[in-house]
Amino acid sequence: MFQLTIFSSILFVTTLVNLAVTSLSWQRRETPGGMFFALGMLAVSLWTLASGLDYAATTIPLKLFFAQWETLGYNSALACFTAFSLIYAGYETWLNRLLFKGLLIIIPFLNTSLAWTNPLHNLYWRGFHWSEAGGNVLIFEHGSAFSWVVLTNYLLVIVMLVALWQSTWRGSELSRRQARLLFSALLIPVVGNIFYHLNLPGLEGIDWSSITFSISGLVFLLALYGTRLLDLVPVARHSLVELLEDAILVLDVDNRLIDFNLSARNLLGINEKQVGSPLAEILPEWAAGIRSVLLVSSTRSPSTFLQHETAQYFDVSLSDLLDRRGLLYGRLVVFRDVSQRFRAEQNLAYRLAEIQLLNENLRRAQDDLITQQRALARLEERQRLGRDMHDSVNQSIHGMMLFSDTLMSLLRNGQTEKAMDVVARMQASGRQALQEIRLMLFETHSRFAAEKRMTLAEALEERLNMVERRVGIHVSVDMKGDAASLPQEISENLYWLAIEALNNALKYAHASHLVIKLQMEKTGLVFEVNDNGQGFDPGQVNSGGVGLRSMQERAALLGGKFNIESSPGQGTSVVVKLKTEVLFGNHKNPDR
Repeated sequence: MFQLTIFSSILFVTTLVNLAVTSLSWQRRETPGGMFFALGMLAVSLWTLASGLDYAATTIPLKLFFAQWETLGYNSALACFTAFSLIYAGYETWLNRLLFKGLLIIIPFLNTSLAWTNPLHNLYWRGFHWSEAGGNVLIFEHGSAFSWVVLTNYLLVIVMLVALWQSTWRGSELSRRQARLLFSALLIPVVGNIFYHLNLPGLEGIDWSSITFSISGLVFLLALYGTRLLDLVPVARHSLVELLEDAILVLDVDNRLIDFNLSARNLLGINEKQVGSPLAEILPEWAAGIRSVLLVSSTRSPSTFLQHETAQYFDVSLSDLLDRRGLLYGRLVVFRDVSQRFRAEQNLAYRLAEIQLLNENLRRAQDDLITQQRALARLEERQRLGRDMHDSVNQSIHGMMLFSDTLMSLLRNGQTEKAMDVVARMQASGRQALQEIRLMLFETHSRFAAEKRMTLAEALEERLNMVERRVGIHVSVDMKGDAASLPQEISENLYWLAIEALNNALKYAHASHLVIKLQMEKTGLVFEVNDNGQGFDPGQVNSGGVGLRSMQERAALLGGKFNIESSPGQGTSVVVKLKTEVLFGNHKNPDR
């Protein structure tokens, strides 16, 4: 029933090697692609064991039975190694595509089913005969379905070998060495299978692909131990760019160095011989700064630390690398030299501190200047009051003294009628002096209504009570409408315009009666200041006078019309008219 031959003996030894590889890879099944590699090796072990029993069996039914188990083994192994090769080469996203995932399942299942159901259709094997060369070898005569099996299997073989071939040309020296070993180990049985299909004379019926897997198993052992395949997986290599200015390290879950780029080599002074060693041993001078980043558990934001040996500042960021199941299988560490930026920020902070100090000194100097300006303003105000007193009040008092001397002389001479005339002139000078004094007191002590939160009417009443009514001038205020609703800017400018008109009436017109009117209507506002003074000819007045120009400017600022109506001996009327559309606009208040 069974006869031990040289081929069956080789295959039994090969199965033992493959089982050892399966055991080692199963212990590392959690690494990316590790599960597919372990399952592939398990399927290969089934394949080589069934193939060894096939070569040892002495009856055709028994050989056919083990041949069917061989198809299950190598079809499953081919699908698993194709998936592993894609993950290893960085094409893991292909496995997420429904079409490709379906091919990796449907093709092995269909090809295996064709072999197991062959007694029903004879499309896979159409006949069998013993080899003339002996050796207990049965030659399988292939049917039409076998061509389909060969075509689809070699399609997966091409995908697998192309992915591994690309990996031999990129990545670190470790990853390239691993890829070369994997490519060689999987290419050997493919070459053996080609020899099987060539049907070379004397070698008919011998499937060298399973026999040569003894060599592949040894190469896999070399990859597992020599390059620590499935232990130091070249993770995230496809995302590294050698010419990046940032230094990039790839670590495994135990913080051992797996990969690095050119910038990391130049900055950190590392080389391929240090791959697989703990990072703390490779870079002890950097360990403290890097460890502070590694202690954080999730995806990290950059942490800046000083490398004392080189006096450089670095931003170090750490990102977790997760597989499709969300499990951690590595870390990506990025070093960015920010020394220039850090020093620029320090210099900027120093400059800002200097600017703040300068601003503080400027504020102090400004406060001192304002204090000096206020003192100067008070001095100028006193000087102005002195001039006003000299020009008006002092002259009035001096005139009264002259009148008093004249009065005494007239009384001594008995000139009573002339004395009465002098007395009247003395009274007029006294009243004028009193008016000037009241006006100067008002200018010295009064404040605008906004400071006292007064309406326009209240502010005008305060002025009239302090000045005009105190010197015996009869004043009336007539306001119609809601003057309190006027915007602050309009109220203030109308107030100072009225003050200027009242001052003129007091100083120059010598009026005894004043009327202030404000009338608000639907069409707008009319504001008037009327006096019964001596009047003047507007055509002969200098339009550049300060008082007149000030009133004109305020009216223009409000967007209104300004007019003065006067004639000699007929009093004066100052009139300002504002339309409704400009009453509640925004107006700036000029300096008085």
